[in-house]
Amino acid sequence: MSALIVSEHLPEPAGASPQGAAWQQLLHWQDRSQQLAFVYSRSQGGLIHTGQGKLDQLSLDATTIEAGASKLYIVLAGASYEAGPQLFFTPNLLSRFHVSGVAVRLANRDWLFLSDESLPPLGMETLIRRLES
Repeated sequence: MSALIVSEHLPEPAGASPQGAAWQQLLHWQDRSQQLAFVYSRSQGGLIHTGQGKLDQLSLDATTIEAGASKLYIVLAGASYEAGPQLFFTPNLLSRFHVSGVAVRLANRDWLFLSDESLPPLGMETLIRRLES
């Protein structure tokens, strides 16, 4: 049986336009130099990059995520944006949880997800117990 862990706060739903809540959230994070968790996934598989960093540069054409000594450059031209929770699964697929953030579907069909949220402590305790069993 799987457990569903949901965050206490969820951002407002947004349309797919850069002027929507998703784009405003990205601008807000950049202005505050907010530390973010990110997932970058290639559409054809083979690469899933995860990490933490800050939005260094942000425009409708591209963004740069500064992750320690590295920078990840991502082309945003033609991307669509969505604010709201995304569903993630644990490695053993026995549990799932929602993480609030901004999903970006890139023109090349790659996917970027950014979040300033971490799993709530109660949810983390449940997740650790499930992974250990």
